[in-house]
Amino acid sequence: MLERIRIKDLALVEEAELSLEPGLNVVTGETGAGKTLLVQAIHLLVGGKADADVVREGATVTIVEGEFRLAGENAKRIGELLASWSVELEGDALIVRREVQSGGRSRATVNQSPVTQAALRRLGEILADLHGQHEHQSLLRADAGLELLDRLAGLGPERGHYGEALAAYREAAAEHERLEQSLATFAERRDYLAHAALELDQARLVAGEEERLEIESARLRHTDRLRELAAGAFERLSEGDHAALGGISAAAHACDHAAALDPSLGEARATLEEARIAAAEAARQLADYLSALDADPVALESIESRRELLSRLQRKYRRGIEELIAWQSELRDELASGEDAEGTLERAHERVREAARECRDRAAKLTRRRRTAAAEWSVRVTRDLRPLGLAAARLEFVVEPEGRGTATADESTGGSSATPVAESAREAESFGLAGVDRVSILFTANPGEPPRPLQKIASGGELSRVMLALKSALEDQDRVDLLLFDEVDSGIGGSVAHAVGERLRKLARHRQILCVTHLPMIAALASHHLRVVKRVEGGRTTARIERVRGDERIEELARMLAGDRATDTTLRQARELMDAPESGGRPPRTPSRAGSR
Repeated sequence: MLERIRIKDLALVEEAELSLEPGLNVVTGETGAGKTLLVQAIHLLVGGKADADVVREGATVTIVEGEFRLAGENAKRIGELLASWSVELEGDALIVRREVQSGGRSRATVNQSPVTQAALRRLGEILADLHGQHEHQSLLRADAGLELLDRLAGLGPERGHYGEALAAYREAAAEHERLEQSLATFAERRDYLAHAALELDQARLVAGEEERLEIESARLRHTDRLRELAAGAFERLSEGDHAALGGISAAAHACDHAAALDPSLGEARATLEEARIAAAEAARQLADYLSALDADPVALESIESRRELLSRLQRKYRRGIEELIAWQSELRDELASGEDAEGTLERAHERVREAARECRDRAAKLTRRRRTAAAEWSVRVTRDLRPLGLAAARLEFVVEPEGRGTATADESTGGSSATPVAESAREAESFGLAGVDRVSILFTANPGEPPRPLQKIASGGELSRVMLALKSALEDQDRVDLLLFDEVDSGIGGSVAHAVGERLRKLARHRQILCVTHLPMIAALASHHLRVVKRVEGGRTTARIERVRGDERIEELARMLAGDRATDTTLRQARELMDAPESGGRPPRTPSRAGSR
Protein backbone atom coordinates (compact mmCIF):
# COMPACT_ATOMS: atom_id res chain seq x y z
CA MET A 1 0.00 0.00 0.00
CA LEU A 2 0.97 3.64 -0.44
CA GLU A 3 1.74 4.81 3.08
CA ARG A 4 3.07 8.32 2.50
CA ILE A 5 3.28 10.76 -0.37
CA ARG A 6 5.12 14.07 -0.69
CA ILE A 7 4.37 16.53 -3.47
CA LYS A 8 6.33 19.65 -4.32
CA ASP A 9 5.54 22.19 -7.08
CA LEU A 10 3.03 20.04 -8.95
CA ALA A 11 0.65 22.32 -10.89
CA LEU A 12 -1.25 24.26 -8.18
CA VAL A 13 0.25 22.34 -5.26
CA GLU A 14 3.22 24.21 -3.80
CA GLU A 15 4.00 21.59 -1.16
CA ALA A 16 2.02 18.81 0.49
CA GLU A 17 2.84 15.75 2.54
CA LEU A 18 0.28 13.33 3.86
CA SER A 19 -0.21 9.77 4.98
CA LEU A 20 -2.67 7.41 3.36
CA GLU A 21 -4.38 4.64 5.24
CA PRO A 22 -5.56 1.13 4.42
CA GLY A 23 -9.16 0.80 3.30
CA LEU A 24 -11.26 3.31 1.36
CA ASN A 25 -9.76 6.81 1.04
CA VAL A 26 -11.83 9.47 -0.73
CA VAL A 27 -10.69 12.81 -2.18
CA THR A 28 -13.25 15.61 -2.46
CA GLY A 29 -13.20 19.32 -3.21
CA GLU A 30 -14.98 22.04 -5.12
CA THR A 31 -15.15 21.88 -8.90
CA GLY A 32 -11.85 23.13 -10.30
CA ALA A 33 -10.05 22.83 -6.97
CA GLY A 34 -7.66 20.24 -8.40
CA LYS A 35 -8.95 16.97 -6.94
CA THR A 36 -7.12 14.98 -9.59
CA LEU A 37 -3.75 16.42 -8.60
CA LEU A 38 -3.27 13.57 -6.12
CA VAL A 39 -4.16 11.13 -8.89
CA GLN A 40 -1.66 12.87 -11.16
CA ALA A 41 1.04 12.57 -8.50
CA ILE A 42 0.50 8.82 -8.13
CA HIS A 43 0.35 8.55 -11.91
CA LEU A 44 3.92 9.92 -12.02
CA LEU A 45 5.06 7.51 -9.28
CA VAL A 46 3.98 4.46 -11.25
CA GLY A 47 5.75 5.45 -14.46
CA GLY A 48 3.18 7.61 -16.22
CA LYS A 49 4.12 10.11 -18.88
CA ALA A 50 5.62 13.32 -17.53
CA ASP A 51 4.86 16.63 -19.29
CA ALA A 52 6.63 19.89 -18.57
CA ASP A 53 3.30 21.62 -17.88
CA VAL A 54 2.95 19.71 -14.59
CA VAL A 55 5.69 21.93 -13.11
CA ARG A 56 4.25 24.76 -11.01
CA GLU A 57 4.65 28.20 -12.57
CA GLY A 58 7.92 29.77 -11.43
CA ALA A 59 9.40 26.46 -10.21
CA THR A 60 12.19 24.55 -11.92
CA VAL A 61 11.23 21.00 -10.96
CA THR A 62 8.26 18.98 -9.73
CA ILE A 63 9.04 16.34 -7.11
CA VAL A 64 6.77 13.48 -6.11
CA GLU A 65 7.95 10.93 -3.57
CA GLY A 66 5.99 7.94 -2.33
CA GLU A 67 6.69 5.39 0.37
CA PHE A 68 5.08 2.02 -0.23
CA ARG A 69 4.74 -0.66 2.43
CA LEU A 70 5.06 -4.12 0.87
CA ALA A 71 3.60 -7.40 2.05
CA GLY A 72 2.73 -10.88 0.86
CA GLU A 73 3.15 -11.97 -2.74
CA ASN A 74 3.68 -8.43 -3.99
CA ALA A 75 6.71 -8.05 -1.74
CA LYS A 76 8.20 -11.19 -3.31
CA ARG A 77 7.40 -10.09 -6.88
CA ILE A 78 8.87 -6.63 -6.33
CA GLY A 79 11.92 -8.06 -4.56
CA GLU A 80 12.64 -10.31 -7.56
CA LEU A 81 12.15 -7.40 -9.98
CA LEU A 82 14.46 -5.09 -8.03
CA ALA A 83 17.07 -7.85 -7.74
CA SER A 84 17.12 -8.11 -11.54
CA TRP A 85 17.96 -4.37 -11.59
CA SER A 86 20.60 -4.76 -8.83
CA VAL A 87 18.48 -2.53 -6.57
CA GLU A 88 18.36 -3.43 -2.89
CA LEU A 89 15.07 -3.82 -1.01
CA GLU A 90 15.64 -3.24 2.68
CA GLY A 91 12.85 -4.54 4.87
CA ASP A 92 9.32 -3.90 3.61
CA ALA A 93 9.70 -0.23 2.60
CA LEU A 94 9.96 0.96 -1.00
CA ILE A 95 10.75 4.62 -1.73
CA VAL A 96 9.87 5.81 -5.23
CA ARG A 97 10.85 9.34 -6.32
CA ARG A 98 10.02 11.10 -9.58
CA GLU A 99 11.33 14.49 -10.69
CA VAL A 100 10.05 16.43 -13.69
CA GLN A 101 12.03 19.47 -14.83
CA SER A 102 10.47 22.55 -16.38
CA GLY A 103 12.27 21.69 -19.62
CA GLY A 104 10.36 18.40 -19.82
CA ARG A 105 13.09 15.97 -18.77
CA SER A 106 12.35 13.60 -15.91
CA ARG A 107 14.26 11.17 -13.73
CA ALA A 108 13.15 8.43 -11.36
CA THR A 109 14.76 6.58 -8.47
CA VAL A 110 13.72 3.50 -6.52
CA ASN A 111 15.32 3.21 -3.09
CA GLN A 112 17.77 5.93 -4.24
CA SER A 113 18.85 3.89 -7.32
CA PRO A 114 18.12 5.48 -10.72
CA VAL A 115 15.72 3.59 -13.00
CA THR A 116 14.28 4.25 -16.44
CA GLN A 117 10.68 5.28 -16.99
CA ALA A 118 10.00 1.92 -18.66
CA ALA A 119 11.38 0.11 -15.60
CA LEU A 120 9.29 2.31 -13.30
CA ARG A 121 6.20 1.48 -15.37
CA ARG A 122 6.88 -2.25 -14.88
CA LEU A 123 7.16 -1.69 -11.15
CA GLY A 124 4.02 0.47 -11.19
CA GLU A 125 1.96 -2.33 -12.72
CA ILE A 126 2.63 -4.36 -9.55
CA LEU A 127 2.14 -1.46 -7.14
CA ALA A 128 -1.06 0.18 -8.38
CA ASP A 129 -3.94 0.11 -10.85
CA LEU A 130 -5.30 3.51 -11.91
CA HIS A 131 -8.74 3.85 -13.46
CA GLY A 132 -10.14 7.04 -14.87
CA GLN A 133 -8.99 9.77 -17.18
CA HIS A 134 -5.29 8.92 -17.17
CA GLU A 135 -3.44 6.66 -19.56
CA HIS A 136 -2.27 4.14 -16.93
CA GLN A 137 -5.40 1.98 -17.29
CA SER A 138 -4.97 -1.73 -17.51
CA LEU A 139 -8.16 -2.12 -19.56
CA LEU A 140 -6.56 -0.20 -22.42
CA ARG A 141 -3.70 -2.64 -22.90
CA ALA A 142 -3.90 -4.87 -25.97
CA ASP A 143 -3.75 -8.04 -23.87
CA ALA A 144 -6.22 -6.85 -21.23
CA GLY A 145 -9.07 -9.10 -22.36
CA LEU A 146 -6.94 -12.24 -22.43
CA GLU A 147 -5.34 -11.57 -19.05
CA LEU A 148 -8.65 -10.68 -17.38
CA LEU A 149 -10.55 -13.67 -18.71
CA ASP A 150 -7.77 -16.09 -17.76
CA ARG A 151 -7.67 -14.68 -14.24
CA LEU A 152 -11.44 -14.80 -13.89
CA ALA A 153 -11.45 -18.41 -15.08
CA GLY A 154 -8.43 -19.38 -12.96
CA LEU A 155 -6.45 -20.61 -15.96
CA GLY A 156 -3.01 -20.04 -14.44
CA PRO A 157 -2.14 -23.78 -14.21
CA GLU A 158 -3.32 -24.50 -17.79
CA ARG A 159 -1.27 -21.58 -19.08
CA GLY A 160 1.73 -22.96 -17.21
CA HIS A 161 1.30 -26.38 -18.84
CA TYR A 162 0.97 -24.77 -22.25
CA GLY A 163 4.12 -22.72 -21.58
CA GLU A 164 6.06 -25.90 -20.84
CA ALA A 165 4.84 -27.48 -24.08
CA LEU A 166 5.73 -24.34 -26.03
CA ALA A 167 9.26 -24.33 -24.62
CA ALA A 168 9.70 -28.00 -25.55
CA TYR A 169 8.39 -27.34 -29.05
CA ARG A 170 10.70 -24.40 -29.63
CA GLU A 171 13.68 -26.43 -28.43
CA ALA A 172 12.80 -29.31 -30.78
CA ALA A 173 12.25 -26.94 -33.72
CA ALA A 174 15.55 -25.17 -33.10
CA GLU A 175 17.42 -28.50 -32.89
CA HIS A 176 15.75 -29.67 -36.11
CA GLU A 177 16.76 -26.51 -37.93
CA ARG A 178 20.33 -26.72 -36.63
CA LEU A 179 20.57 -30.34 -37.72
CA GLU A 180 19.20 -29.68 -41.19
CA GLN A 181 21.62 -26.81 -41.72
CA SER A 182 24.49 -29.04 -40.58
CA LEU A 183 23.48 -31.89 -42.86
CA ALA A 184 23.06 -29.53 -45.81
CA THR A 185 26.82 -28.94 -45.80
CA PHE A 186 27.76 -32.41 -44.63
CA ALA A 187 28.93 -33.62 -48.06
CA GLU A 188 31.39 -30.72 -48.29
CA ARG A 189 32.64 -31.21 -44.74
CA ARG A 190 32.65 -35.01 -44.59
CA ASP A 191 36.33 -35.51 -45.53
CA TYR A 192 37.41 -32.85 -43.06
CA LEU A 193 35.29 -34.35 -40.27
CA ALA A 194 36.49 -37.89 -40.98
CA HIS A 195 40.17 -36.79 -41.07
CA ALA A 196 39.81 -34.86 -37.81
CA ALA A 197 38.05 -37.78 -36.09
CA LEU A 198 40.74 -40.24 -37.26
CA GLU A 199 43.58 -37.95 -36.20
CA LEU A 200 42.11 -37.44 -32.74
CA ASP A 201 41.38 -41.14 -32.33
CA GLN A 202 44.98 -42.01 -33.23
CA ALA A 203 46.28 -39.39 -30.78
CA ARG A 204 44.52 -41.17 -27.87
CA LEU A 205 44.13 -37.97 -25.91
CA VAL A 206 44.01 -38.13 -22.11
CA ALA A 207 42.80 -35.32 -19.86
CA GLY A 208 45.64 -33.90 -17.71
CA GLU A 209 48.34 -35.46 -19.89
CA GLU A 210 50.02 -32.16 -20.72
CA GLU A 211 50.86 -31.39 -17.10
CA ARG A 212 52.27 -34.90 -16.51
CA LEU A 213 54.46 -34.75 -19.64
CA GLU A 214 55.78 -31.32 -18.70
CA ILE A 215 56.96 -32.61 -15.30
CA GLU A 216 58.59 -35.71 -16.80
CA SER A 217 60.31 -33.66 -19.50
CA ALA A 218 61.79 -31.30 -16.92
CA ARG A 219 63.15 -34.26 -14.90
CA LEU A 220 64.85 -35.84 -17.91
CA ARG A 221 66.30 -32.58 -19.20
CA HIS A 222 67.92 -31.73 -15.82
CA THR A 223 69.16 -35.16 -14.70
CA ASP A 224 72.74 -34.06 -13.88
CA ARG A 225 71.68 -31.08 -11.84
CA LEU A 226 69.03 -33.10 -9.99
CA ARG A 227 71.64 -35.81 -9.17
CA GLU A 228 74.04 -33.18 -7.81
CA LEU A 229 71.40 -31.58 -5.60
CA ALA A 230 69.94 -34.87 -4.33
CA ALA A 231 73.39 -36.31 -3.56
CA GLY A 232 74.34 -33.18 -1.62
CA ALA A 233 71.18 -33.44 0.44
CA PHE A 234 71.80 -37.15 1.12
CA GLU A 235 75.40 -36.49 2.20
CA ARG A 236 74.36 -33.80 4.67
CA LEU A 237 71.79 -36.09 6.14
CA SER A 238 73.65 -39.40 6.55
CA GLU A 239 77.34 -39.30 5.57
CA GLY A 240 80.43 -37.76 7.15
CA ASP A 241 81.29 -36.68 10.70
CA HIS A 242 78.88 -33.81 10.63
CA ALA A 243 75.86 -35.55 9.06
CA ALA A 244 72.53 -34.33 10.40
CA LEU A 245 71.24 -37.82 11.13
CA GLY A 246 74.28 -38.65 13.29
CA GLY A 247 73.94 -35.36 15.17
CA ILE A 248 70.27 -35.95 15.89
CA SER A 249 71.03 -39.50 17.12
CA ALA A 250 73.78 -38.17 19.44
CA ALA A 251 71.44 -35.51 20.81
CA ALA A 252 68.76 -38.11 21.43
CA HIS A 253 71.28 -40.32 23.28
CA ALA A 254 72.33 -37.41 25.51
CA CYS A 255 68.68 -36.66 26.30
CA ASP A 256 68.21 -40.29 27.33
CA HIS A 257 70.79 -39.89 30.11
CA ALA A 258 69.50 -36.45 31.10
CA ALA A 259 65.88 -37.66 31.28
CA ALA A 260 66.98 -40.29 33.79
CA LEU A 261 68.04 -37.45 36.11
CA ASP A 262 65.20 -35.04 35.18
CA PRO A 263 62.01 -36.59 33.73
CA SER A 264 60.86 -33.20 32.41
CA LEU A 265 63.26 -33.72 29.47
CA GLY A 266 61.22 -36.72 28.30
CA GLU A 267 59.20 -34.58 25.89
CA ALA A 268 62.38 -33.19 24.25
CA ARG A 269 63.67 -36.75 23.96
CA ALA A 270 60.48 -37.86 22.18
CA THR A 271 60.70 -34.91 19.75
CA LEU A 272 64.32 -35.78 18.89
CA GLU A 273 63.31 -39.36 18.23
CA GLU A 274 60.62 -38.19 15.81
CA ALA A 275 63.21 -35.99 14.07
CA ARG A 276 65.62 -38.91 13.80
CA ILE A 277 62.97 -41.13 12.22
CA ALA A 278 61.96 -38.38 9.77
CA ALA A 279 65.59 -37.70 8.80
CA ALA A 280 66.23 -41.42 8.28
CA GLU A 281 63.12 -41.67 6.05
CA ALA A 282 64.22 -38.65 4.02
CA ALA A 283 67.66 -40.20 3.56
CA ARG A 284 66.09 -43.45 2.36
CA GLN A 285 63.88 -41.57 -0.16
CA LEU A 286 66.89 -39.64 -1.49
CA ALA A 287 68.85 -42.86 -1.89
CA ASP A 288 66.03 -44.48 -3.84
CA TYR A 289 65.69 -41.35 -6.01
CA LEU A 290 69.43 -41.34 -6.81
CA SER A 291 69.44 -45.02 -7.72
CA ALA A 292 66.56 -44.51 -10.16
CA LEU A 293 67.83 -41.22 -11.61
CA ASP A 294 69.41 -42.00 -14.97
CA ALA A 295 69.68 -39.96 -18.11
CA ASP A 296 67.38 -41.42 -20.80
CA PRO A 297 67.68 -39.56 -24.13
CA VAL A 298 65.29 -41.96 -25.84
CA ALA A 299 62.55 -41.42 -23.25
CA LEU A 300 63.12 -37.66 -23.40
CA GLU A 301 62.80 -37.67 -27.19
CA SER A 302 59.58 -39.68 -26.96
CA ILE A 303 58.09 -37.27 -24.42
CA GLU A 304 59.06 -34.19 -26.44
CA SER A 305 57.57 -35.77 -29.55
CA ARG A 306 54.30 -36.40 -27.69
CA ARG A 307 54.22 -32.83 -26.39
CA GLU A 308 54.76 -31.49 -29.92
CA LEU A 309 51.88 -33.63 -31.20
CA LEU A 310 49.53 -32.29 -28.54
CA SER A 311 50.64 -28.72 -29.25
CA ARG A 312 50.17 -29.18 -33.00
CA LEU A 313 46.63 -30.56 -32.59
CA GLN A 314 45.66 -27.67 -30.34
CA ARG A 315 47.03 -25.12 -32.83
CA LYS A 316 45.44 -26.86 -35.80
CA TYR A 317 41.94 -27.16 -34.36
CA ARG A 318 42.11 -24.14 -32.04
CA ARG A 319 40.92 -26.09 -29.02
CA GLY A 320 42.46 -27.14 -25.73
CA ILE A 321 42.98 -30.82 -24.87
CA GLU A 322 39.73 -31.10 -22.90
CA GLU A 323 37.86 -29.35 -25.73
CA LEU A 324 39.41 -31.71 -28.30
CA ILE A 325 38.29 -34.73 -26.24
CA ALA A 326 34.71 -33.35 -26.17
CA TRP A 327 34.89 -32.56 -29.89
CA GLN A 328 35.79 -36.18 -30.63
CA SER A 329 32.38 -37.26 -29.40
CA GLU A 330 30.65 -34.53 -31.44
CA LEU A 331 32.54 -35.57 -34.56
CA ARG A 332 31.45 -39.20 -34.16
CA ASP A 333 27.81 -38.11 -33.70
CA GLU A 334 27.90 -35.78 -36.70
CA LEU A 335 29.49 -38.41 -38.91
CA ALA A 336 26.95 -40.99 -37.80
CA SER A 337 24.11 -38.54 -38.44
CA GLY A 338 25.50 -37.64 -41.82
CA GLU A 339 25.79 -41.25 -42.90
CA ASP A 340 22.14 -41.72 -41.90
CA ALA A 341 20.94 -38.26 -42.95
CA GLU A 342 17.44 -39.29 -43.96
CA GLY A 343 16.79 -41.24 -40.76
CA THR A 344 18.32 -38.53 -38.58
CA LEU A 345 16.16 -35.81 -40.12
CA GLU A 346 13.03 -37.92 -39.87
CA ARG A 347 13.62 -38.62 -36.18
CA ALA A 348 14.24 -34.92 -35.50
CA HIS A 349 11.15 -33.98 -37.49
CA GLU A 350 9.08 -36.50 -35.56
CA ARG A 351 10.17 -34.86 -32.32
CA VAL A 352 9.04 -31.50 -33.73
CA ARG A 353 5.68 -32.97 -34.82
CA GLU A 354 5.14 -34.56 -31.43
CA ALA A 355 6.00 -31.32 -29.59
CA ALA A 356 3.74 -29.33 -31.93
CA ARG A 357 0.93 -31.82 -31.35
CA GLU A 358 1.30 -31.37 -27.59
CA CYS A 359 1.25 -27.58 -28.02
CA ARG A 360 -1.90 -27.74 -30.12
CA ASP A 361 -3.63 -30.02 -27.63
CA ARG A 362 -2.87 -27.75 -24.70
CA ALA A 363 -3.74 -24.61 -26.70
CA ALA A 364 -7.04 -26.21 -27.72
CA LYS A 365 -7.79 -26.96 -24.07
CA LEU A 366 -7.12 -23.32 -23.21
CA THR A 367 -9.41 -22.19 -26.03
CA ARG A 368 -12.26 -24.43 -24.83
CA ARG A 369 -11.91 -23.20 -21.26
CA ARG A 370 -11.78 -19.59 -22.43
CA ARG A 371 -14.92 -19.89 -24.53
CA THR A 372 -16.81 -21.44 -21.64
CA ALA A 373 -15.52 -18.75 -19.27
CA ALA A 374 -16.31 -15.98 -21.78
CA ALA A 375 -19.97 -17.00 -21.90
CA GLU A 376 -20.21 -17.24 -18.12
CA TRP A 377 -18.37 -14.06 -17.21
CA SER A 378 -20.01 -11.94 -19.91
CA VAL A 379 -23.33 -12.59 -18.15
CA ARG A 380 -21.96 -12.14 -14.63
CA VAL A 381 -20.10 -8.87 -15.28
CA THR A 382 -23.08 -7.47 -17.24
CA ARG A 383 -25.28 -8.28 -14.26
CA ASP A 384 -22.84 -6.60 -11.87
CA LEU A 385 -22.88 -3.40 -13.98
CA ARG A 386 -26.61 -2.79 -13.42
CA PRO A 387 -26.45 -1.53 -9.83
CA LEU A 388 -23.53 0.71 -10.86
CA GLY A 389 -25.71 2.96 -13.01
CA LEU A 390 -25.27 0.98 -16.23
CA ALA A 391 -28.65 -0.77 -16.28
CA ALA A 392 -28.75 -1.13 -20.07
CA ALA A 393 -25.06 -1.88 -20.52
CA ARG A 394 -23.77 -5.14 -21.92
CA LEU A 395 -20.23 -6.47 -21.75
CA GLU A 396 -18.95 -9.43 -23.74
CA PHE A 397 -15.71 -11.38 -23.81
CA VAL A 398 -15.11 -12.61 -27.36
CA VAL A 399 -12.53 -15.35 -27.97
CA GLU A 400 -11.10 -15.45 -31.50
CA PRO A 401 -8.05 -16.99 -33.22
CA GLU A 402 -5.05 -14.74 -32.87
CA GLY A 403 -4.48 -14.79 -36.64
CA ARG A 404 -0.76 -15.56 -36.65
CA GLY A 405 -1.15 -17.87 -39.66
CA THR A 406 -2.27 -20.89 -37.66
CA ALA A 407 -1.49 -24.22 -39.32
CA THR A 408 -4.17 -26.89 -39.23
CA ALA A 409 -3.54 -30.31 -37.74
CA ASP A 410 -3.55 -31.93 -41.20
CA GLU A 411 -1.04 -29.43 -42.54
CA SER A 412 1.27 -30.03 -39.59
CA THR A 413 1.17 -33.82 -39.43
CA GLY A 414 1.33 -34.89 -43.04
CA GLY A 415 0.25 -34.30 -46.61
CA SER A 416 2.26 -31.11 -46.98
CA SER A 417 4.91 -30.60 -49.62
CA ALA A 418 6.71 -28.03 -47.49
CA THR A 419 10.08 -28.92 -46.03
CA PRO A 420 10.17 -29.84 -42.32
CA VAL A 421 11.93 -26.55 -41.49
CA ALA A 422 9.28 -24.58 -43.39
CA GLU A 423 6.56 -26.48 -41.56
CA SER A 424 8.28 -25.78 -38.23
CA ALA A 425 8.52 -22.07 -38.99
CA ARG A 426 4.86 -21.94 -40.01
CA GLU A 427 3.85 -23.89 -36.90
CA ALA A 428 5.86 -21.55 -34.67
CA GLU A 429 3.89 -18.58 -35.97
CA SER A 430 0.67 -20.10 -34.65
CA PHE A 431 1.83 -20.48 -31.05
CA GLY A 432 1.73 -17.36 -28.90
CA LEU A 433 3.04 -17.09 -25.36
CA ALA A 434 -0.47 -17.66 -23.95
CA GLY A 435 -1.96 -19.89 -26.66
CA VAL A 436 -3.55 -19.18 -30.02
CA ASP A 437 -6.38 -16.88 -28.91
CA ARG A 438 -7.16 -13.20 -28.89
CA VAL A 439 -9.77 -12.02 -26.36
CA SER A 440 -11.63 -8.79 -27.03
CA ILE A 441 -13.82 -6.95 -24.53
CA LEU A 442 -16.90 -5.54 -26.25
CA PHE A 443 -19.18 -3.03 -24.54
CA THR A 444 -22.31 -1.00 -25.11
CA ALA A 445 -24.00 1.31 -22.65
CA ASN A 446 -27.14 1.88 -24.69
CA PRO A 447 -30.00 -0.50 -25.60
CA GLY A 448 -30.24 -1.32 -29.28
CA GLU A 449 -26.59 -0.48 -29.92
CA PRO A 450 -24.26 -3.35 -30.82
CA PRO A 451 -21.29 -3.85 -28.50
CA ARG A 452 -18.00 -2.47 -29.74
CA PRO A 453 -14.42 -2.58 -28.42
CA LEU A 454 -14.46 -1.22 -24.88
CA GLN A 455 -11.31 0.86 -25.35
CA LYS A 456 -12.86 2.80 -28.22
CA ILE A 457 -16.30 3.75 -26.93
CA ALA A 458 -16.38 3.76 -23.12
CA SER A 459 -16.16 7.10 -21.34
CA GLY A 460 -13.86 7.60 -18.38
CA GLY A 461 -16.70 7.06 -15.90
CA GLU A 462 -17.98 3.98 -17.73
CA LEU A 463 -14.49 2.53 -17.95
CA SER A 464 -13.98 3.02 -14.23
CA ARG A 465 -17.27 1.34 -13.36
CA VAL A 466 -16.53 -1.58 -15.67
CA MET A 467 -13.20 -2.01 -13.93
CA LEU A 468 -14.93 -1.70 -10.57
CA ALA A 469 -17.21 -4.59 -11.51
CA LEU A 470 -14.23 -6.63 -12.76
CA LYS A 471 -12.17 -5.86 -9.67
CA SER A 472 -15.06 -7.04 -7.51
CA ALA A 473 -15.15 -10.29 -9.47
CA LEU A 474 -11.38 -10.64 -9.08
CA GLU A 475 -11.36 -9.71 -5.41
CA ASP A 476 -9.76 -12.95 -4.25
CA GLN A 477 -7.23 -13.13 -7.11
CA ASP A 478 -6.13 -9.52 -7.68
CA ARG A 479 -2.45 -9.01 -6.86
CA VAL A 480 -2.40 -5.17 -6.89
CA ASP A 481 -2.56 -3.55 -3.46
CA LEU A 482 -3.56 0.00 -4.49
CA LEU A 483 -6.57 0.75 -6.71
CA LEU A 484 -7.22 4.34 -7.71
CA PHE A 485 -10.59 5.38 -9.20
CA ASP A 486 -11.14 8.75 -10.85
CA GLU A 487 -14.52 9.66 -12.39
CA VAL A 488 -16.06 6.40 -11.15
CA ASP A 489 -19.18 8.37 -10.15
CA SER A 490 -19.50 10.35 -13.38
CA GLY A 491 -23.18 10.74 -14.34
CA ILE A 492 -24.67 8.81 -11.40
CA GLY A 493 -26.41 9.66 -8.16
CA GLY A 494 -28.85 8.40 -5.53
CA SER A 495 -29.05 4.63 -5.03
CA VAL A 496 -26.56 4.00 -7.84
CA ALA A 497 -23.98 6.17 -6.14
CA HIS A 498 -24.58 4.31 -2.90
CA ALA A 499 -24.16 0.98 -4.72
CA VAL A 500 -20.86 2.18 -6.23
CA GLY A 501 -19.69 3.29 -2.79
CA GLU A 502 -20.61 -0.03 -1.21
CA ARG A 503 -18.75 -1.86 -3.97
CA LEU A 504 -15.69 0.32 -3.33
CA ARG A 505 -15.90 -0.28 0.40
CA LYS A 506 -16.14 -4.03 -0.09
CA LEU A 507 -13.04 -3.97 -2.29
CA ALA A 508 -11.25 -1.92 0.37
CA ARG A 509 -11.50 -4.73 2.92
CA HIS A 510 -8.44 -6.39 1.38
CA ARG A 511 -6.61 -3.54 -0.35
CA GLN A 512 -6.12 0.20 -0.38
CA ILE A 513 -8.61 2.24 -2.45
CA LEU A 514 -8.22 5.90 -3.40
CA CYS A 515 -11.33 7.39 -5.00
CA VAL A 516 -11.79 10.94 -6.33
CA THR A 517 -15.49 11.73 -5.97
CA HIS A 518 -17.99 14.59 -6.05
CA LEU A 519 -20.81 12.55 -4.51
CA PRO A 520 -21.48 12.75 -0.75
CA MET A 521 -23.08 9.27 -0.78
CA ILE A 522 -19.71 7.77 -1.75
CA ALA A 523 -17.62 10.08 0.44
CA ALA A 524 -19.69 9.14 3.50
CA LEU A 525 -18.79 5.47 3.09
CA ALA A 526 -15.03 6.08 3.25
CA SER A 527 -12.79 5.18 6.15
CA HIS A 528 -10.55 8.19 5.46
CA HIS A 529 -11.39 11.55 3.87
CA LEU A 530 -9.07 13.99 2.08
CA ARG A 531 -10.09 17.37 0.72
CA VAL A 532 -8.46 19.59 -1.90
CA VAL A 533 -8.93 23.31 -1.27
CA LYS A 534 -8.02 26.03 -3.77
CA ARG A 535 -7.04 29.46 -2.47
CA VAL A 536 -5.64 32.72 -3.81
CA GLU A 537 -2.84 34.16 -1.69
CA GLY A 538 -0.56 36.99 -2.72
CA GLY A 539 -1.95 36.96 -6.23
CA ARG A 540 -1.09 33.24 -6.68
CA THR A 541 -3.52 30.35 -6.79
CA THR A 542 -2.54 27.36 -4.67
CA ALA A 543 -4.17 24.05 -3.87
CA ARG A 544 -3.89 22.37 -0.49
CA ILE A 545 -4.56 18.74 0.33
CA GLU A 546 -5.83 18.31 3.87
CA ARG A 547 -7.35 15.56 5.97
CA VAL A 548 -10.95 16.00 7.02
CA ARG A 549 -12.32 14.48 10.24
CA GLY A 550 -15.03 14.94 12.84
CA ASP A 551 -17.36 17.93 12.36
CA GLU A 552 -15.26 19.16 9.44
CA ARG A 553 -16.26 16.02 7.58
CA ILE A 554 -19.96 16.72 8.28
CA GLU A 555 -19.49 20.23 6.91
CA GLU A 556 -17.71 18.92 3.79
CA LEU A 557 -20.54 16.46 3.10
CA ALA A 558 -23.07 19.28 3.58
CA ARG A 559 -21.13 21.41 1.10
CA MET A 560 -21.19 18.55 -1.37
CA LEU A 561 -24.96 18.29 -0.88
CA ALA A 562 -25.82 21.97 -1.20
CA GLY A 563 -22.73 23.90 -2.20
CA ASP A 564 -21.66 26.88 -0.10
CA ARG A 565 -25.24 27.44 1.13
CA ALA A 566 -25.16 24.70 3.78
CA THR A 567 -28.19 24.81 6.07
CA ASP A 568 -29.32 22.98 9.16
CA THR A 569 -31.18 20.64 6.82
CA THR A 570 -28.11 19.76 4.77
CA LEU A 571 -26.02 19.37 7.91
CA ARG A 572 -28.65 16.95 9.26
CA GLN A 573 -28.62 15.08 5.96
CA ALA A 574 -24.82 14.91 6.10
CA ARG A 575 -24.99 13.41 9.60
CA GLU A 576 -27.54 10.88 8.40
CA LEU A 577 -25.19 9.89 5.57
CA MET A 578 -22.36 9.43 8.04
CA ASP A 579 -24.51 7.44 10.47
CA ALA A 580 -26.20 5.22 7.87
CA PRO A 581 -23.14 3.13 7.03
CA GLU A 582 -22.53 2.31 10.70
CA SER A 583 -25.31 -0.28 10.65
CA GLY A 584 -23.69 -1.86 7.61
CA GLY A 585 -20.55 -2.69 9.47
CA ARG A 586 -18.42 0.30 8.53
CA PRO A 587 -14.84 -0.18 9.72
CA PRO A 588 -13.76 2.18 12.52
CA ARG A 589 -12.01 5.35 11.48
CA THR A 590 -8.34 5.55 12.38
CA PRO A 591 -6.55 8.79 13.30
CA SER A 592 -4.32 10.54 10.77
CA ARG A 593 -0.56 10.61 11.17
CA ALA A 594 0.23 13.53 8.90
CA GLY A 595 -1.30 16.50 7.24
CA SER A 596 -0.26 18.92 4.48
CA ARG A 597 0.87 22.43 4.24
